[in-house]
Amino acid sequence: MRHFLLLALTAGITIPIVACSPKKQTSLEPVVVETLISATESWNGDSFKYPKGQAEMKLEKIIAQRGFKTPLHLHPQPGIIYVQRGTLYCEASDGKFLKVFAGESFASSQDTFHYCKNDGNEEMVVLVASAGVKGQKTTIPWNKSKVSYLIKDD
Repeated sequence: MRHFLLLALTAGITIPIVACSPKKQTSLEPVVVETLISATESWNGDSFKYPKGQAEMKLEKIIAQRGFKTPLHLHPQPGIIYVQRGTLYCEASDGKFLKVFAGESFASSQDTFHYCKNDGNEEMVVLVASAGVKGQKTTIPWNKSKVSYLIKDD
């Protein structure tokens, strides 16, 4: 009983002292969530469709020097692009184009041939997130014989 009384008395003195301690307590600041992009289709109007197979999420960082230009290519999966630094210009095979500056993002085209280039005067840094299939390339270069499945009969 004495031990219990001693413990209660000690706690009764210690807790108020700790609570009044001059040591600053840090509180968590509110978390800010900003949606940079939300899309149901790509920048050029392609509808999103997820390829069949084992899903694989990928985030890639691309650093491209001034004047860099990709060859004509397409992406078989949906993706989102964020331009961290520089200026990105993309043009689709149907003539639609897009120019994106640092701090902006967009949904990448899917199953549409296009090229992109660093359209600025500095190194460009781009973050690309894609929802593809394990073992499948995220970029397919133009080769008519290998992409015939994309040609639609009218």
